Amino acid sequence: MGFVVKDFIRVEDFVRIRKELEWNDIPLSLVQKAIDGSMINISVFDGDFCIGVGRIVGDHALKGMLTDIMVSKDYQHQGVGKLIVTSLIHTLSESVLEGECFQLEASPTHQNRDFYIKCGLKYKPENQDGVYLWIRK
Repeated sequence: MGFVVKDFIRVEDFVRIRKELEWNDIPLSLVQKAIDGSMINISVFDGDFCIGVGRIVGDHALKGMLTDIMVSKDYQHQGVGKLIVTSLIHTLSESVLEGECFQLEASPTHQNRDFYIKCGLKYKPENQDGVYLWIRK
């Protein structure tokens, strides 16, 4: 797998992959605002072609959420989604300082909870319905 992870998302890639996956259309101005307001943005490339994206949004201090984890259809089931999530987690983990604690959450859809668990998040239905990960240092 010769995929390359980069720490940005281009609006055109976000929109293209979202459209390919048949997710709802979002105005370009809102996509740019969302990307600009993210804590962390990740894109995965195969050569010069963006094949997946993902973001963490949150308060930069205590809580954040994985969102918009999208992989182009031709690259699904090749580890790209896991690469996106683990890269986001790694980047976040690098920013958490000694003595700090940060809770990362996700709201799985389309029965993809097991995917997030394979990426290192926990699932405790007695506590909440989503999955989460505490990053402590």
